[in-house]
This record gives sequence, C-alpha cells and structure tokens, in this order.
Amino acid sequence: MAEMKLTYFNGRGRAELTRLLFTQAKRSFTDCRVEGEEWTKLKPSTPKGQLPILEVDGKVLCESMAIARFVAKELGLFGSSNLEAAVCDMMIESVNDILLICVDRMFKAKTEEEKAASDEKLATGFECFEKFVAAEKKGKFILGDQVCSL
Repeated sequence: MAEMKLTYFNGRGRAELTRLLFTQAKRSFTDCRVEGEEWTKLKPSTPKGQLPILEVDGKVLCESMAIARFVAKELGLFGSSNLEAAVCDMMIESVNDILLICVDRMFKAKTEEEKAASDEKLATGFECFEKFVAAEKKGKFILGDQVCSL
C-alpha cells in the first residue's frame, strides 16, 4: 500500500475522521500538522487553498469527506459490497447533517432565539439519527461485526 501523508492544522477538526480510520486499521501514515506561517506558505500550493489534503503516490487529494472515503476504502473499512458502501455513505451523510447544525449553532446563531432554534433542530436531528441507526444496525456495528468508516 502506498505511503500516505495527511496534512491539516494542529487540531482535530475535519481531518480527525481520517486519523481515526488510520488508527482503527493500525495503518501508519504521516500526520503533518501545520500552524501559522507554515500554513501561509503552504496554502497556495494546495488544490483549493484549504486543508485537509492527503498525498498519495504524488497525487494530492482534497475535501475532508472525499479523503475519508478514499482512506476507508483503501483500508477495507467501507463495506464489502456496493450496498454496504451505500450504508456507510448514508451514515456519514447523516452525521454531517448533525455537524452542520452544530456549526450553525456555534458560528451563526447570535441571539438566544437563534440558539434555541438550533438546539431544537439538533434535538430533532439526533432523534432521527438514533431511529435511523437502530433500523440499519446489523450487530455490534452498522455492518454487523465489521467496522465501517463512520
């Protein structure tokens, strides 16, 4: 398997899922964490002027979820069929729905009314997600005994 270098800021954020996938699979990778001036110098060389990026065999991948899906597939953590991969995708997108509500709450909601509305959306989102997971779960994990990328 090719060497992989994950580059992101010195924090969890959008690269954490990919780091967790490497850890789950016990796969070594280069975890490059950038800060301040280092990022200012690196930014123009990235595909979209943003992080994370993943370097694989001279190719630079961007977009956190594309990177996570690629890594999950490479490490055998994305199901054993297209149908199981679709289930993984459904779970990932469901979690993203909740994350977007959290981001809105943290960065966009200014008034107490806006915060309360976000809290209500979040409660509804978690309730729907819990029902969805319960309906899809096939054992210890979503795919039975096999860990998937979520």
